[in-house]
Parts: sequence; structure tokens; C-alpha cells
Amino acid sequence: MKRLVLCLTTMALFGACENSADPLGGFLNGGGALTAAQATGNWRFTLTRTTTLPCSTPALASASVISSRLDVLSDGSVASTSNWQNPISRVIQALSGSVDLTNGAVRLTFAASGNAAMELFPGTMTSSGTVAGTLTDPAAGLSPVFASDGCQYSVSGVKT
Repeated sequence: MKRLVLCLTTMALFGACENSADPLGGFLNGGGALTAAQATGNWRFTLTRTTTLPCSTPALASASVISSRLDVLSDGSVASTSNWQNPISRVIQALSGSVDLTNGAVRLTFAASGNAAMELFPGTMTSSGTVAGTLTDPAAGLSPVFASDGCQYSVSGVKT
């Protein structure tokens, strides 16, 4: 009983002292607090194929890179000026979504022609200019951009 009271007291004291915008250093919440200016810029997302979905051809190969321009507004929403470049056709296409500026949680939709789109979710962005997450082709409820049946990639992104 003594240990339980000591543990609960320690937790209560720790919680009372925590007053940052990035509770527990972003642990379990994302990559930590960041500004719209830190999220805005040119990004390169490197993809590594996973085995979660069947991922038959045609699909993006592992080590494919998606270049993008991300314009993030003060509320964390992604502006309509944001875009990505298809690594195969080189066509510039729409990018939408959001960045939670309080914790770095990211959800991005890479639109293609028609009803096709890929989604980076869950994702984590840091103020130091990195992104980590999972890209799924197709995004939920949409058609695949590249794969005929669906692919999933782990993503490592860097602001350039």
C-alpha cells in the first residue's frame, strides 16, 4: 500500500509540474509542438514498401521519393496551394490535410486524377524538419493511385 501511495503521489506531482505545450516531450501524442512556418516548405518523402497490403504491380518501388510543397496555415490546415509531384509521370497534383501544431500529428491526402488518392496517416512531424509515418495507397474510400489492389509504405520525410 505504501508503494502505491508513493507512486500515485509522484505521478500527481509530475502532472502538476508539467506545463509545456509538448506534454511528456510529445510521447504518445506526436512529434511535439511546432509552428505553421516550421511545417511549411518543400518536403521529400522517401517510401519503403511494407507487407501489410498485397501491393501488386504497378506500384511505387521501395526508395521512391515524393517531392512536395506544403503550405500550412496558422490553424494547421494545409492550404490549397500545397502540391506533390507524381514520381512516375512528374505531374504536379493536389495535396490536402492537416498538421496538428500542438503535437505534430500529420494527416495528408495526396490526390491524383479522378477519385484516386493516397493518405499519409498516421504521421508525425517535428519542428526540426522530419516526418515519419505510414502512406496507404489508396486512401480510405478512394481508388488507388498506383497499385491495382493497395500498397502501404513506411515514410521518412525531410524538409529541404
